[in-house]
Amino acid sequence: MTRQIWVLLGWSPQHGVASTPVGVVGVDTDVAECFVEWVPREHAAGRIWRERLTGAGPETVAEQIGGWAETTVAPAARVAPLLPDGLLADTVRAQVDDILGSAR
Repeated sequence: MTRQIWVLLGWSPQHGVASTPVGVVGVDTDVAECFVEWVPREHAAGRIWRERLTGAGPETVAEQIGGWAETTVAPAARVAPLLPDGLLADTVRAQVDDILGSAR
């Protein structure tokens, strides 16, 4: 299975770099599936990612994520899934929960 999990980062005016986790996207090319979960209260910082992902199917996301990840204003970091097996949605949600738990 070709599953990728990416933490989406948005611009932080406070830090002057894209360091704010705004969401997590999971892509599974074996089953042509894509799932996104957004971090609450980071709507403005996630604007670029919302624009990129709106209407993008799994194939488009799988093809484009590597290039998007390298941008300076809204990059992404590929991570090892916390739940490597199971539903893609559960894997993505677990990653968001981990991000929210780390922020405390």
